[in-house]
Amino acid sequence: MDEIWNEVVAEALTRGLETSDGAVPGAKLRELVARVAPKHGVSYPPPGREDEKFADFLKQFGSSVIVLRREGQDLLVAPSDAPQLLDRSANVYAQIRDDIFEAFTRIPKGSSPRQPWYARDTDTIEWLTEDENPAGVRFVRIPVATLDQELSDRRAFLLSPGIEKDVQDKLLGTLTAHSALGSFSAVLRAHGLARKWHFYRFSEVVRRIKKWCESEKVPWRDEWITPVNQHSKADAAAAPPASTEARRTSFSQFVETLTDEDLRRISVPLDIVLKLFPR
Repeated sequence: MDEIWNEVVAEALTRGLETSDGAVPGAKLRELVARVAPKHGVSYPPPGREDEKFADFLKQFGSSVIVLRREGQDLLVAPSDAPQLLDRSANVYAQIRDDIFEAFTRIPKGSSPRQPWYARDTDTIEWLTEDENPAGVRFVRIPVATLDQELSDRRAFLLSPGIEKDVQDKLLGTLTAHSALGSFSAVLRAHGLARKWHFYRFSEVVRRIKKWCESEKVPWRDEWITPVNQHSKADAAAAPPASTEARRTSFSQFVETLTDEDLRRISVPLDIVLKLFPR
């Protein structure tokens, strides 16, 4: 879209963030856009687009904003370089769509590991072996997640403000363990840092996806960011069945959001508990 509108939206969003606790509600941003536009010699809504929804208008600024749509509620908007603001808004818990999150974070395993490819036309992820190298422009390769990248993210998280030195040391110690990622998560939960970690990782993975979109000329989709437990029944019915890995990823994301009090309330069948102990 015209560079003038990029400036209008950027200025309106900046103003909105000054008085918002987290991301800016759509209605508030729309009002600010209409107020800022005349300063730049334009008016909102643009002529001929009076019936266009504000959410559709924002799609044209996918490189600079992130939109969280919520069923039955106003949407939320954050700058693309500050996606964590979506999580700071009241009663909101944002996550990356399961299959997209899995594609950018799941570490391929096995002798013939499958690697993620994005299908432009269907907005889906295909996991293919190295021998399956699709030709043409329909598929786009997604950078393969590595253990080094996952460990690096966790080391960087340790430098976040508010984490005490002794806890930092405990977390750092887990990263040299055999099951480093699982051990790290356990210590996070024990010290009430699971949600803080989610904020951090959510932001890092979103930035990674944004960078990939820019380099591969893949349009960013608002649908990749979803509110937890607010998927519509229609969406659930239309979505393809999740893979076992996707379900595990989704469950893992959910568990990391629970507080110690929440975990104490969970009742687990004995046969599941026994699987935690070696025979």
